[in-house]
Amino acid sequence: MCDRMDWNRLLVEKRFWVPKADTKEKKDGRSQFEKDIDRITFSSAFRRLGRKTQVHLLSKDDHIHTRLSHSLEAACVGRSLGVMVGQWLKDEKERELFRDIFSPSKVGEIVQAAFLAHDIGNPPFGHVADKVIRKWFQEDMNSNGIDWTGNLTDSERLDLKYFDGNAMAFRVVTYKEHYKNSGGMRLTYPTLGAMLKYPWTSHFAESKDKFSCFKTEYSNLCEVAAELRLTEKTRNESESKAKYARHPLAYLVEAADDICYRVLDMEDAIGLKLLPQDIFDQQFKEYLTDKLDREQQRLLKGGSGSWSIKNGLLRGKMIGLMIEEIVRAFKENYDRIMEGSLKSSLLSETHSNSLCLGIKAFYKKANLKKVIYQNQKNVLLELGAYSALETLLEASTKAASEIYKDKDISYKTEIIIKFIKEDGEKQFKGKTLHEIIILFLDYVTGMTDNYATSVNKQLLGLGACPSNN
Repeated sequence: MCDRMDWNRLLVEKRFWVPKADTKEKKDGRSQFEKDIDRITFSSAFRRLGRKTQVHLLSKDDHIHTRLSHSLEAACVGRSLGVMVGQWLKDEKERELFRDIFSPSKVGEIVQAAFLAHDIGNPPFGHVADKVIRKWFQEDMNSNGIDWTGNLTDSERLDLKYFDGNAMAFRVVTYKEHYKNSGGMRLTYPTLGAMLKYPWTSHFAESKDKFSCFKTEYSNLCEVAAELRLTEKTRNESESKAKYARHPLAYLVEAADDICYRVLDMEDAIGLKLLPQDIFDQQFKEYLTDKLDREQQRLLKGGSGSWSIKNGLLRGKMIGLMIEEIVRAFKENYDRIMEGSLKSSLLSETHSNSLCLGIKAFYKKANLKKVIYQNQKNVLLELGAYSALETLLEASTKAASEIYKDKDISYKTEIIIKFIKEDGEKQFKGKTLHEIIILFLDYVTGMTDNYATSVNKQLLGLGACPSNN
């Protein structure tokens, strides 16, 4: 076990799966981490995020965030956090390493790449979908004629009962996309480490329903952790069970997400008229007194500018201040981060008078969780999303069970096998029931909102043939 993690290992410019002889960097001016950014950005899984809900289901307002716009914007915040932390490491903590080998910009590139990939495995229909999938498996494991108990190990049942889009994202980039079953996107180890928000298996998911690795990617998790020398908390090979400390840059990926969803979810709610249009000005301007120049103060006080313009200004200043607060929290908790002992988020470690905690307190005081996420419109749409995912999951698991039994495959299952456009029955040969179900979940979670709705109608006999996903 490693007592303290080492940046020489944490920032190694080496690619997952790629043989050592093939890792020589081509002289094209790009760093290995910029290549990670390009690989993720041009992937079909990333492109589909443009048609996946972030918070507000099936919104017709083009200004409301999707998974794609959220990922792009928060990745920019992550890059800023990475560069600022990298500069501090260069100036204060790791002068020799950064003088001879690394640069602050590369730290920013790692965080940016990791954030671009962090939502890439999320199902359609937004945040509600993870919960729906978990609840479906928890409630239906003893129904539908499937022998879950006899054909799934404890580890495999936990993967399904606590399904997490973070684990699917790790699967997409290390298995599914590009080089399928041969390293996936073959990203660098630092990018993979930084995107592991919860670097443990589903055995440790019960308290918060969070983990970043299915049993199917257990060996990938262990390889990434070994290459980066992440502090090992526990590991049991026979149970495919492991827990590691976070890569230090994973805290910045998490912070970028925290910053953006807290600010931008409010901005979306303003656009949908769920919150007053002057709420930024009324609640948070006092935090920004030293950040606004005279021209900006006149714009906010004057009546000529629209609230859209004013909120854009305030949003930018708020995010900028929160970035500074997070960097400060990273510095103050540096030793605990490097020792793998910091259990809380950086946002919760900011000072008591910080904007980060001010926004968090306002969310609680104004009950924004209910206003933004549980409003009447979203609740009705969530019911529809649950129905659609329930139909998809029922069809998928029944087909998986029939394929696993390898006899009496129904005509419907034969059609479903053809429908998922993979390698037909070949891809299931020799697989466990768990592995077959995960292959079907690859297909379901890869769907966009519109495509999932269309396929659901098909399965119910209510719609025309769906377009390509």
